[in-house]
Amino acid sequence: MRPDGRPLVTGKTVTGFANVEEDFADQAVWDMGALPADEHVMPWRIEDELKRLGANFVQAGLWKSFAIRDANLVTGQQNFSGGDVADLVIDALGR
Repeated sequence: MRPDGRPLVTGKTVTGFANVEEDFADQAVWDMGALPADEHVMPWRIEDELKRLGANFVQAGLWKSFAIRDANLVTGQQNFSGGDVADLVIDALGR
């Protein structure tokens, strides 16, 4: 939270595990029979929650390495984005 009570992500451009990736994960576990078709891998979606909090959510597509920096906030789309996140953190630190 910011000092004024607003969430940190409000008005920021961010990324995270995208709904398209959530859909893919759900379909994969349903196809394997690991979960019934009315149950989801995750009970909520980060993309939806970030948008609800007023963030500008962007993503690169299914399983793409992607990271973004908005001021001092660095976010990555998913586990494949670690290198991109690290590069942006290094840039943010001015090294």
